[in-house]
Amino acid sequence: MLLRLLFRTTHSMNAEMTRRIRALGHDGFQPHFTTLLGHIDTEGTSVTTLAARVGTSRQAVSQIARTIENAGIVERSPDPADGRAVILRHTDAGRRLLLDAIDVMSSIEGEYAGLIGGHDLAELKRILGRLLDAIDPRGGLEVT
Repeated sequence: MLLRLLFRTTHSMNAEMTRRIRALGHDGFQPHFTTLLGHIDTEGTSVTTLAARVGTSRQAVSQIARTIENAGIVERSPDPADGRAVILRHTDAGRRLLLDAIDVMSSIEGEYAGLIGGHDLAELKRILGRLLDAIDPRGGLEVT
């Protein structure tokens, strides 16, 4: 089944990324941090927006964010447009982690290209992108 293949691939890639990120000195990095970190915009993102992007509740996002905040990777600040809302931003340490993660992911993708061929990896990414455009055109899953 496609779902199982996607889960196994994601789990394997996330575990390897976590191992390499920790080896670069980000000892507090946890695999579940990736749930949010890739969805936070450079200027910050509201918890509500993150919940929509991740496809979960605001409460679940807040819980994960608290753990990531305790690790010093993100910080919370009031939303200037809505005093009741919270914006999550990367700290300086979080931005360094993000840059390292981009390098690590590029390296892992390069290794995957070596295993299945660069053309096949590019084709896989293209096909998955096309599928996502069809099933999630706004790029943010909605909780129903």
